[in-house]
Amino acid sequence: MKRKSAPRLPTPRKLAGKLIDFSKLFLPAPIQRAFGEAFWALARGLSVASMYGYWHSVTTFDRFARETRTVAKLRDLDSAMVRRYIEWLHKQVRADGERWHSSTRSSTYCGVRQLLRWIQRHRPELLGELDFPRGIFPHRHASLRRRPLSPQVLRSILKACEQEIRDVRALRQQAAQAMTMAKAAPSGKVHTLGEVLLHIQRTHGGVVPRSYVTPSRLSDVRTRIVALGGNGAVEPCLYPTTATIFPYYLAILIQAAGNPHAIAELPTECLQPIPLLEDHELLVWTKGRTTRQQRRAFRSEDPFEPPALVRDLIEWTKPIRALVPRAHRDRLFVCRTHPHGMRAPGWTFFKAAKHSFSERHHLPSFDLSAIRPSVLTAIYRVSGDLHEVKEVANHAQLSTTAGYIRGPEVEHENRQRISAIQGVYLGHLERDVSVASTRSGGSPDTSALGGRAVSMFGFDCKDPFAGIAPGSHAGELCTHFLGCFTCPNAVITGEPASVARLLQARDHLRAADVSLHPARWEAIYAPQLRILEEDILTRFSAREIAAAAPLRASLPPLPELR
Repeated sequence: MKRKSAPRLPTPRKLAGKLIDFSKLFLPAPIQRAFGEAFWALARGLSVASMYGYWHSVTTFDRFARETRTVAKLRDLDSAMVRRYIEWLHKQVRADGERWHSSTRSSTYCGVRQLLRWIQRHRPELLGELDFPRGIFPHRHASLRRRPLSPQVLRSILKACEQEIRDVRALRQQAAQAMTMAKAAPSGKVHTLGEVLLHIQRTHGGVVPRSYVTPSRLSDVRTRIVALGGNGAVEPCLYPTTATIFPYYLAILIQAAGNPHAIAELPTECLQPIPLLEDHELLVWTKGRTTRQQRRAFRSEDPFEPPALVRDLIEWTKPIRALVPRAHRDRLFVCRTHPHGMRAPGWTFFKAAKHSFSERHHLPSFDLSAIRPSVLTAIYRVSGDLHEVKEVANHAQLSTTAGYIRGPEVEHENRQRISAIQGVYLGHLERDVSVASTRSGGSPDTSALGGRAVSMFGFDCKDPFAGIAPGSHAGELCTHFLGCFTCPNAVITGEPASVARLLQARDHLRAADVSLHPARWEAIYAPQLRILEEDILTRFSAREIAAAAPLRASLPPLPELR
């Protein structure tokens, strides 16, 4: 029988300028081969950022193996090694002496776990017994949540973007007029803005050179550029820079409520027409972590909505696209970045531009990652409809949307909405009591009933958001609200209306014993009846029960038990 050959070490590959070479790792050659095969198999279809994340996990694990000397062969990749690796991650510190954030530890561990799981599934003969503990990094996502920006701050940011976009448009229009005048009346000199721009376009391919030493007359050009305000004032007349393209990016990010990385990678072909709506267009983009297409509709003619901004950028960047690396030529956001030349600006450039943008407009400090949840929260606070927010966010699951809009302000408004709904429901019960009393020939005695019905079983709750009942969480409405006899938060008063409700509930449960299936009765309702008869009603005196008994006939009927 021919023996199956071991997989070869993957050939080193370049990934957006970074060399991925497993042969340079400290790990033994068999582990290098296994990890390399798993890495490139998992990397298919992933974004560059996700692949960088996997490679960071691999190099971190390689450092663990080098420091601990505990990974010498494939069989060392077992459950005990995984636990040692987790303990090692918990001890890692940053350059400033602080421990790694839980989300950093989690993402680093999860990358290695994914690689090992792939090897388990596709090369099971290579590894020993291997399992992965759960719940290692609790609340890692909650700790990353940025405090949402208020609607007022969002409007201030958007107004600042519009102001800078308006200034850039005026500058470009002024530059175009100046160049037209310089072409119409050539003077042979380089004095005016139009003459400087025309000289740069004809002599340097439309790109302002970094230094002016040779040939002759370049010193004069440099003098004029300095007089006009320097490169920062001249370059936007021809093409965008990081600072001048940032307000376009930020305005689209806010209006699309998109993920910062995904919006930064918008393609030039991101607009689609909407049949039957000629005055609107769709902004369409993809997100690296999902195959679900992201899209939002905007007015085509509004000068500060995404369709107009996208067309602006396409026209503005057309002269420099041939100078951008081929892999990024279809990106919407391309500009001149110092000192790297023409390229699609990376995340660090946008973060640096954000700081200078905030300082120019005296805006409070904000994180780009806080924009999306802030916009979604603002939409929810206006509409109160989680499904509408889900459509805006392009989420597949409603639970994902709910995670974005959690916050103290939203929780407060949710409680107010719940209180309003409960008030309407209780008012409906009061009207039923009045109707029943009127039909019986008498007038409703609301004073005897306490003025309002309390609940189905005659008691209220002092804090339905305490998270006491099983399955409930602090800050969320109790899953057994107004229906749990054993809850320590239950408030049961001795008022005749409350006792009458309890008596009605007892009779209702007894009647259900006859109609329900015995197994269902015993599992769900029998325990409640025993608590009601043996614990709750026994706490009231015979006089209190006698005073409440006549009121049962005036109470609205309870829903049928199933």
